[in-house]
Amino acid sequence: MGAPRPAEPPSEDLSRLAALHGVATSYHPSPDRTVAATATAVTLALAALGVDTATPEAVRAALTARERELGERLLPPTVVGWGAGTPAALTALPEHTRLLVRTEQGETRDRAEHLPPGVHGLTATTPDGRTAHAHLIVAPTGLPAPPGRSYGLLVQLYSLLSRRSWGMGDLADLGELVGWAGRALGAGFVQVNPLHA
Repeated sequence: MGAPRPAEPPSEDLSRLAALHGVATSYHPSPDRTVAATATAVTLALAALGVDTATPEAVRAALTARERELGERLLPPTVVGWGAGTPAALTALPEHTRLLVRTEQGETRDRAEHLPPGVHGLTATTPDGRTAHAHLIVAPTGLPAPPGRSYGLLVQLYSLLSRRSWGMGDLADLGELVGWAGRALGAGFVQVNPLHA
């Protein structure tokens, strides 16, 4: 394959391989615009993940290996659920798979539904004895509306400065700002760009 030309789009196999590794092949800088990643960018991202893409044959071999790996995998490393329902990733498990959830609060449950929001441990054991472990993140479907109107700040994380930071804001600076805004100003929220974008 050699080094692709800088603006060359990824091949179909390279795009499929990227998707199977969670590497985006395009992004949306605005709602009406899509920018495609170059083959070089996709190749470098996959290389950072340890995937050999040096030749078309290597890409095909990596694609076959990844498809096999994902086909044999019982659970992804992290499962996300919303609200009280069963996370979609668990609906594809083999019939009669036994689930064990250890909640953040230390409870043990045999179902992955009606769990409190948080990061829990999940173990799945199939009838044939295969076992897999995953993080189970349960997020609420929404937040309750505040009792009344509130005001807050909108900040750009990178624009926060302190004597301790290196010329660009970090999460420690954000923590200080949030504490100050709540205590000194009575602010009800702090919206952070790019974290809330």
